[in-house]
Amino acid sequence: MGDPAGATGLTFADTSWRALSVPHDWAIEGASPPSNPFSATAATTGRGGYAPSGVAWYRKHFTLDRSLSGKEVYVEFDGIMENSDVYINGTHLGHHPYGYVSLRYDVTGKVQFGTTDNVLAVRCDTTVQPAERFYAGAGIYRHVRVLATDPVHVDQWATFVQVPAPTAASATVKVQTSVVNSGTTAATVTVQGIVSDPTGATLAPATTAAQNIAAGASASFTFDVPVTTPKLWDLTTPNMYRLVTHVQVAGATVDDDVTPFGIRDLRFNGGMTLNGKPVKFQGIANHQDYHGLGMAAPQRAMQRRLAQLKAIGVNAIRTAHDPPSPDFLELADKMGFLVLDEFADVWTGHKYSDVGDYSAYFNQPSTSPTGMPALPSAAKGAKWWEVDFSGWIMRDRNHPSVALYSMGNEIHDSLSTRTPILTEMVAISHELDPAHYDTQALLDPATNGDVGGASNTLLDVWGDNYDVNSVVTAEANAPTKSGVLTEKGEDTATWTTIAATPAFTGEFIWTGTDYLGEADGQWPSVGGNGALMDELGTVRSQGYSWQNVWRATKTSPPPTGSAATKVVLTADQPTILTDLNDVSFIKAAISDAAGGVVTSSSTPVTFTVTGPGTLIAVDSGSMVAESFRGKVRNAFEGVAFAIVQATGPGMITVAASAMGLTGASVNVVASSGTFVPCSGTCD
Repeated sequence: MGDPAGATGLTFADTSWRALSVPHDWAIEGASPPSNPFSATAATTGRGGYAPSGVAWYRKHFTLDRSLSGKEVYVEFDGIMENSDVYINGTHLGHHPYGYVSLRYDVTGKVQFGTTDNVLAVRCDTTVQPAERFYAGAGIYRHVRVLATDPVHVDQWATFVQVPAPTAASATVKVQTSVVNSGTTAATVTVQGIVSDPTGATLAPATTAAQNIAAGASASFTFDVPVTTPKLWDLTTPNMYRLVTHVQVAGATVDDDVTPFGIRDLRFNGGMTLNGKPVKFQGIANHQDYHGLGMAAPQRAMQRRLAQLKAIGVNAIRTAHDPPSPDFLELADKMGFLVLDEFADVWTGHKYSDVGDYSAYFNQPSTSPTGMPALPSAAKGAKWWEVDFSGWIMRDRNHPSVALYSMGNEIHDSLSTRTPILTEMVAISHELDPAHYDTQALLDPATNGDVGGASNTLLDVWGDNYDVNSVVTAEANAPTKSGVLTEKGEDTATWTTIAATPAFTGEFIWTGTDYLGEADGQWPSVGGNGALMDELGTVRSQGYSWQNVWRATKTSPPPTGSAATKVVLTADQPTILTDLNDVSFIKAAISDAAGGVVTSSSTPVTFTVTGPGTLIAVDSGSMVAESFRGKVRNAFEGVAFAIVQATGPGMITVAASAMGLTGASVNVVASSGTFVPCSGTCD
């Protein structure tokens, strides 16, 4: 924590620094865990969840095998929150303000091979506050990797897969990619594509004609792969294909690029169809925090939440109001969700006096290198928004789960300011990804000039927040236009209009789960209650109401217990892997003699862990300021959780005790292995 001088250098003394693993969100635990990180006087204010902010540094020492000498070497970040500066061995690689996009920096010629130490140093800065209107976290909160490639290799996010108009009988996988030659001599290059179906069987490879690529230049390649009786991706059978793109020089493969994709026909034309069948967005909007885990959630935690939402009938997620992580989109692909992938919460104008939000640098000229690919021809400049927007589209465009791109949420700019920006955004989107559709979560469109205006002409799908009538009006003005309610409250009455209007493609409820932030003036509350379920997955009455609408089931909350006598302990995952992406949520329920949960209880629960495991968080559905670290968590509505990660193979025992109650313990078996996200209905 803090901003020590010289932290970029190789010889800086960091042996006293805390050792940890990334992804990591330092704000959710605070500067001195397990002390309570929240403060009524925090610069983030209640909008940022009263969470801490400031500067933090990360330093990573590593070596590179001598066999990698002569390769191109890159470091890739899935997300750094925020205003990051990255250094390798004391050399500045780049600065990037937006915390929700992925970055790749070239470290070739700046790293050493063999036994020589390399140091990657990252400065993260959330000092300028207030910033986001909701909890945004801090630090290297998503994954990091080092890539080593041949000088002749596939460029950053260059591979793009389209499957136009597939049928049950046949499909054509159309691939385009770009190969860059970072070497010192020209190379004669061919590209071979090999597609594997969901069973792992490979199709006949496709090979392009050879092209000569001069040193320092690049070339585009395209090829088609025919597929007979394709296994289509849909919400119930989310079949995933796999493309391996081989770059070949003189007949030898020097680089490969792996691209998962799905074959599906999603159309918006006076409604929405998936593979020819009408479908509605049974959607929820969610911010990206995972309560006690903050923004740095292991993939198992994401999978668990998606499974809980799927159980009440949710089939679509709006990533309110920023690009999600690659981990999240991988799960949406495999589990069968549609995603409304959103770009930003603000453009040029602040929503409040949030001087550190995205509008502070939206229109600012970007600095080079940006960590992003080269801009497309549709970009009129190189402002930060153009850089971020283009990179976001390129990174996410191959995911079959991505149904719509949202240009922004409730943008407060005037119509005259918004129209040229939206025009350019749509042009960039359509150039980089003509296979997807654009929408926007418009604010008060009936009074802001959007209905019947440029927005209705530019957007592929009409979208707005809360204004049901404007969706119907926009569709009436353009009969081929589909509409979606990008945000709406939890009242189920709206669904009657949606179900009865073919062009109305659905809605995204605010919200699916509770979230941190947007709690200005609500101290000691640091977030909001009232979603379909709390942050740990306990379904509320409104969640059961929507389950009854979406799934045509008659469900209601379980009965509650009476006098508390014991703690009942259950592990949602009785077996886990020694992988940082895997965790088990241990639920401690304050229960009566018959096992009914005593929802009136707020008894403190103390957790202990023995064996090869560690307690990475204690948690509950409460939104009151309280530490997520340490061993004790107050029960909320009779329930508290311990979130456990394996440190090695073997038996992990988690015990829970509460004053005056009979305690309990549960075992979790850990084994070596790599976490693999599930497919379909799971977890």
